Amino acid sequence: MKKLFIALVFALLALLPAKGQNSLGKSDDIQRLSIAALVPNEAGDIPSGSASMLENKMRQIVTQNGLGASEYGSRFAIVPGINVLTKDITPSAPPLMALTVEFVFYIVDAETQTIFSQTSVEFKGAGQTEEKAMIQIIRNINPKMGQFKGFVEKGKEKIIEFYNSKCDVFLKQAQALAGQRKYEEALHLLSEVPDVCRECYDKSADLSIDIFKQWDDYTCGRYLAAAKAAWANIDHDAAAVNLAYITPDSKCWAEGQALAEEIKKKLLEDGKVWDFKMKRYNDAIDLEKQRLQIIHDIGVAYATALGQYYSYRDWVWLYR
Repeated sequence: MKKLFIALVFALLALLPAKGQNSLGKSDDIQRLSIAALVPNEAGDIPSGSASMLENKMRQIVTQNGLGASEYGSRFAIVPGINVLTKDITPSAPPLMALTVEFVFYIVDAETQTIFSQTSVEFKGAGQTEEKAMIQIIRNINPKMGQFKGFVEKGKEKIIEFYNSKCDVFLKQAQALAGQRKYEEALHLLSEVPDVCRECYDKSADLSIDIFKQWDDYTCGRYLAAAKAAWANIDHDAAAVNLAYITPDSKCWAEGQALAEEIKKKLLEDGKVWDFKMKRYNDAIDLEKQRLQIIHDIGVAYATALGQYYSYRDWVWLYR
């Protein structure tokens, strides 16, 4: 059961089984090693309406060259530098805004402020406005350009090397976070270890089970307390909402069951019907599915918040 849980936990966290230790692999890496696409405010002279188009283009660059594009937050990201080299008005009728723009793309570790890989491309474009000219230029960026392949491959190698050399640091950091009851952050940290770093991946999976159990025991106590407080106020609906979050293998399960029976008995004595039942599972697989859904939700929530953090943090270090 433990091995099943390890496998399923990281499958739901977008990390699929590896074929060999530290193998860089090819297209299957797309499902395993993902980075975010960000356009920081400090990136350069780009109209706000063009930023989302450029992010989408960068996602295409990484996905078509051996990496995955994270939908949420990641410490690793592809980010651009935008330099407008020339800006002219054409003599045509109607006149157009003509731009020559240099894009410098970086693959970085936003946490340690380290550049893993970089490349630059130059494009020209024209439009009725500067924004339309920029949009035309972004459309002309071909994700399959030869230089992007080497750019992404180098970034991927650096990320894998980073995890291989820092595994013990990550494990200790996750344990420290769990000790501070920062369970969501700890689980997210462990879930980001790519399974192409097989040894570190396995250690992270083992530790994630322990930390999830700590999280489950901690939160069940909060839900049980909230259920008791609701019942003290004769609010059986609110009590039911909180009792529903207590999982069958948590330390609060038996006490939650007892409270549910107490509420049901009291309501029956008062001539009321309460059809709430704490969820049971047909087998161990059903229980694992519930755990996995919870872990998945934790990871998505934390990664989404992390993505916002990296989007708005100070990126001056990259553009000095």
